[in-house]
Amino acid sequence: MIGLLLGILVGCTVNSGPNAIQTGDYQFFTLRADDACLDGALEALFMPEGRHTPHAFEFPIYVPSADETPLSYYVDFRVPFVGMPVTVEETSSGLQIRGSVMESVLLDETQYGNCVATMSVDADLWPDDGDIGGEATLAVSDPRGSDNRCPVFDADPCQVTLDLLAERLGDGSPDLLE
Repeated sequence: MIGLLLGILVGCTVNSGPNAIQTGDYQFFTLRADDACLDGALEALFMPEGRHTPHAFEFPIYVPSADETPLSYYVDFRVPFVGMPVTVEETSSGLQIRGSVMESVLLDETQYGNCVATMSVDADLWPDDGDIGGEATLAVSDPRGSDNRCPVFDADPCQVTLDLLAERLGDGSPDLLE
């Protein structure tokens, strides 16, 4: 009997029932950025108001329910991260994105000129009291540009990790960050 109960509990997913991630458009926020590429220099891309100020993504993002997965589509996060192809899949704890690639992302133009890099993104999303919590890992590689202003990474690829929070739009709930 205990074995059957454990089997049922292990087989259940957090991504179903009343605590599931609900399908819809979400406003995503970067809560924290950990830049292992340039000693924090890329944090400004993800948290331009500083590391203690959550930063809203420029565009809402559609998040599918588990029933719609796997689902492949394009998302726009914020300039320069637009038109990224993603495939969202269900996991036992929520949703995941693996290996989404943008070949030529312009780095901070003021600091690095016309330098672009390849970025690959993996993300995990989970239910969080009707909203979504998450973590994304960006692998940044192959910096290149014609004006020789590209940064030199300690490792190639290097990683930027983001802590995320997303609020479902149009559900009448209060803004999480007010």
